[in-house]
Amino acid sequence: MEQNRLRVMLVDDDEDDFVMTRDLLAEIEGKSIELDWASTYEAGLEAFGQNNHDVYLLDYRLGERNGLELLTEAVASGCKAPIILLTGQRGRELDIQAMEAGAADYLVKGQIDAALLERSIRYAIGRRQSEQQILHMAYYDSLTNLPNRSLFQDRLCQAIALAERHHRKTAILFLDLDNFKRINDTLGHRVGDLLLQGVADRLANSVRKSDAIVHQSPGLADTTVARLGGDEFTILLTEINQIQDAGKVAQRFIEILSQPFVLDGHEVFVTASAGIAVYPVDGVDVDALLKNADTAMYHAKEQGKNNYQFYRRDMNATAFQELSLENDLRRALEHDEFELYYQPQLDIRTGQFIGMEALIRWKHPKRGMVSPAEFIPLAEQTGLIVPIGEWVLLTACAQNKAWQDAGLSSIPVSVNLSGHQFTQRNLVSTLKSSLDVSGLAPQYLILEITESIVMRNTDATISLLHELNEMGLRLAMDDFGIGYSSFSYLKQFPLYAIKIDQSFIRDIDTNADDAAIAKAIIAMADSLKLAAIAEGVETEQQLEVLRELGCGGAQGYLLSYPLPVEEATTLLATQSQANGVDSARGNY
Repeated sequence: MEQNRLRVMLVDDDEDDFVMTRDLLAEIEGKSIELDWASTYEAGLEAFGQNNHDVYLLDYRLGERNGLELLTEAVASGCKAPIILLTGQRGRELDIQAMEAGAADYLVKGQIDAALLERSIRYAIGRRQSEQQILHMAYYDSLTNLPNRSLFQDRLCQAIALAERHHRKTAILFLDLDNFKRINDTLGHRVGDLLLQGVADRLANSVRKSDAIVHQSPGLADTTVARLGGDEFTILLTEINQIQDAGKVAQRFIEILSQPFVLDGHEVFVTASAGIAVYPVDGVDVDALLKNADTAMYHAKEQGKNNYQFYRRDMNATAFQELSLENDLRRALEHDEFELYYQPQLDIRTGQFIGMEALIRWKHPKRGMVSPAEFIPLAEQTGLIVPIGEWVLLTACAQNKAWQDAGLSSIPVSVNLSGHQFTQRNLVSTLKSSLDVSGLAPQYLILEITESIVMRNTDATISLLHELNEMGLRLAMDDFGIGYSSFSYLKQFPLYAIKIDQSFIRDIDTNADDAAIAKAIIAMADSLKLAAIAEGVETEQQLEVLRELGCGGAQGYLLSYPLPVEEATTLLATQSQANGVDSARGNY
């Protein structure tokens, strides 16, 4: 609608009323008003259905039927323009009925002049615009102007009803950007918002008619792509012939989003993961379909991101197990369910203990022992690894001090540091606290870190490692050989030992390449004056090859399984009695 141009439709069975209304509208100054006329109930209903006018004037008397009935039908059919009811007599009851039925105003014929008619039209249009603004705020996302969760759920509900009626399939895609937080943290929230707007535009502009997306009713196609919140988007697909068609659409959207965005002078690359749920296979209501599509999306992230996954029933079982495990994990520290086991490290040449590695175990009250491979990744994802790691540090330090106080061999205890722990600003204070509380001297604590951790930010890492070394702590690089640390970087790290990853030890006695790699690592350690410890030693043949290669230390099932405190204490006591207290001091 142009500001000074109006299209008005009069629905009235009296031609004299049409002429009178035309003349009144002609008297209104400053506006160009085009008046159309429908003289029957049926013609009026058709006009309402076309939605081509800015305002409708509706006579109450329409032959055998009345304007209230037509008003009700017009509103139900989705008429967007305001409707003003005209009647030959004033009546409060009729006035109320008209307003309750959806009329924007109510005028009495015979009392209408040009000024009153202009004011009523202006009021009706202004009120409808305000209502539409309020509705837009309630149902559309303010950042991207896409439909929000409420509107998408409403349209999904309509699509489900139509699919049920016509025995069709309907699918939804639940799409989430990968690593969006990193973009926000690195480039700022402004760029993050611009990215979300760019993603919304690409998704909305990439919908094809061939996707058979929401053709059933006017306005429904506008809700095809929605933003649920954050970096989560949903896409509604209807009338799909085969379930695989939804996968093709998902892949197309993923490829479209993989193209770079230029935002505030930055070239930004982003990928997306999508989950697909199909009605009625994966759910018959809105909540079930959204939940299952969300579950499938998270499975896509677990599969490496930048892909789509169809929902499977076992996903919910897995997700429920993970949620249950996470809840139990949060309570485990409070309920003292964690234990430390200790696996000895031996000097291959002398057979003496040169250290103990502390390994966490979870004794679940119902599930029994839970493998670290199962709960450590979950602890990493949830951030629980930080308080758990602090408990491991303090417990291991206290246990080693207790062994020393009992007169057992004074050997260091090794504790693994996770990536989350290593980046904590309070790491140094946490370590100092663990040593102070336990009374353990720092040289009897070894921190094991992986190549992937130390190579993330080498300058900051080198500084932190030197600070830890100056505290008297020893540092060992765990799983060495599978990362990407170069010799030039390695010599800058104040390490005490490197631990050769077990993947090179497993076939060291039968695979010449593994033996060559192990030999090179041992030689490098010797040149840097570092101790070399082989992990995962399980056979006498492996141990013999390592001895021939000149490896100093070994750890693995051949020598000892990880032991609970009582058995580790007995083992230490046995060797202390056999060899004399402190016989192993300084060998590491």
